[in-house]
Amino acid sequence: MTDPQYEIFRDPYRMLILLATLVSEQKGETTLQFDNVPYYENDTFLIQHDKFVYKKAQTEITWFQFLGRDIACNKDYTREEYNKMFVDCLASLYNIT
Repeated sequence: MTDPQYEIFRDPYRMLILLATLVSEQKGETTLQFDNVPYYENDTFLIQHDKFVYKKAQTEITWFQFLGRDIACNKDYTREEYNKMFVDCLASLYNIT
């Protein structure tokens, strides 16, 4: 039996792009490559070529081949819950408490 996959809203998708863009910038890349999202991991989240994992809630967002294609999440969140998750990830990227 496979885990259910839920549709991701437009706003959280945009926040995921922002997070991936900021990771790219931290790695010295000038632009985000949607077909080659850079690998980054800390205690809060992991992002790589075809998935994002929010470790605090075991949330996984996946996509096929490039960021945005067939994007799905393993949990059904409200927009507010997505926003809190991504704000936490952004804070962890810059070590803001």
